[in-house]
Amino acid sequence: MNPVSGVIAVVVAASLVACGQGDRRAAGSECQAGWHRAWTADSALSLCVEPAFVQSDPHSWQRLDPTAGADPRDFFSVEVVRWPEDSASLRHWPPRLGSDPGCQADCITVDSSSTLTDRWAGLEAQTETGRISGGLAQLQRRPVFVSGWVIAGNRRGFAQGWAALPITLDTLRQMLRTVRLAR
Repeated sequence: MNPVSGVIAVVVAASLVACGQGDRRAAGSECQAGWHRAWTADSALSLCVEPAFVQSDPHSWQRLDPTAGADPRDFFSVEVVRWPEDSASLRHWPPRLGSDPGCQADCITVDSSSTLTDRWAGLEAQTETGRISGGLAQLQRRPVFVSGWVIAGNRRGFAQGWAALPITLDTLRQMLRTVRLAR
């Protein structure tokens, strides 16, 4: 083997090893025109994101409101959690809108709510949409959704979002329809 062939063989082998390490990364999903593929920071899942949304943290995206400065107009988060280990932040499975009976300053009221059966990553999900008021942010009839689905064992998919306009919840759910999980 000549030296150039040896270098090429090493580069190809290194590439294959690196690709093998990425096998746990969520597969890309086909995106509609103008949307782009995005991954959570841990590569546990990928999804197609509407162009105006930017990633705001490891598993969240937001659309900024140009008239409100840095405050997001719409917010969307999706992640893989472990149940019940992550129950401190979720409290219920499947997740739902509304406050616990013992809430204090963070109490919210929910109206115009509905429960839907969806499919994310090929798995059945329970989604609740509605309008919430109150809480620490003192929201006034903010359109929101929360969704949960069982992946396997104690692995669960969890998504939540809120929007300035109720119709935007459909866009957020449309993004969820493109979720692909890591193997």
